[in-house]
Amino acid sequence: MRPWPVRGVCTWSLIIILFMGSCKDTRVPNLHRESKFLMGTLVTVSVAGSTAPAEACHEVLHEIARLEDLTSFHKPSPLNDINDAAGDAPVSVAPELVRIIEHSVTLAKQTNGAFDPTIGAISRLWNFSGPGEPRVPSREKIEQALSAVGWQYVQLDETTNTVFLPRKGMALDLGGMVKACALDRARKILKGRRIESALVDIGGDILALGEKTQGKKWRIGVKDPLRPSSVRGVIELSDQCILTSGDYERFLVENGRRYHHILDPKTGYPAEGVRSVTLVIRDPLITAPAGVFVMGVTRGLTFLEQLPGVYGWLIDEQDAVHQTQNARGLLKDLVMNR
Repeated sequence: MRPWPVRGVCTWSLIIILFMGSCKDTRVPNLHRESKFLMGTLVTVSVAGSTAPAEACHEVLHEIARLEDLTSFHKPSPLNDINDAAGDAPVSVAPELVRIIEHSVTLAKQTNGAFDPTIGAISRLWNFSGPGEPRVPSREKIEQALSAVGWQYVQLDETTNTVFLPRKGMALDLGGMVKACALDRARKILKGRRIESALVDIGGDILALGEKTQGKKWRIGVKDPLRPSSVRGVIELSDQCILTSGDYERFLVENGRRYHHILDPKTGYPAEGVRSVTLVIRDPLITAPAGVFVMGVTRGLTFLEQLPGVYGWLIDEQDAVHQTQNARGLLKDLVMNR
């Protein structure tokens, strides 16, 4: 039976509740909004109350495009130059890329490998986000690819700005954290322009800068993983980011079985037990929600409780909501289970 692939631009994990419509919004003074397809999704930058909002939107989109060109896993890029040389020789790249890869390795160590940037060997097999249709690999191919997965093998030299993947077939895939890097860059650009009110949405990973209007925070709706057109709860944000991983974003069905795109680096198959992870966080680089997703409910909550200033919600495969202690009451009109 031919698999049924499901993916696309509108597979967002979050819905912007009160920030939709045309580029002019009478509820927000001097609002300007620009969108562009980047990083495999729709990126929207909205700036309010600035004397030069169009220029700010353009600069943020340009920076996100530049970051995509540097780190792309699906088209020629310096990252893929490293991947192509796996097992052969170190590759000299820009210091910026070395730092990004170093941070991804730090996240892998932090999550004990639940997030692993060397998942690329497995990602290529499933092809959830590459050109063409996704597919279910054979067990033999998965087992072979797993031998090329291991964040601890990545060799970085900051003196020479080189990266070396010592095993043939190894591949870095930074898709699990590059959007967070983009939000961090966007915040620096906007603050550098002294902009106090803005929203940056990268396919559901969102930076809410300042307040929407004076005294009113940005209102974001968390999508229901079982009913993606519905909202499970609403949260108000100011100077925070919201990051998410959901099994409904990209998936395929083959022979009656559903496979999603969040892969467990230890098994090579889609992670089980969780349907979505939502994190509210000031620094988007603190951790990766995909790693929490792979950990599962019990380990994921224990891990999040150790991170100061991180608020987390996990929805399991039985559709029940689990949340960190500090998150209780923050998600308004929250439906705990169906």
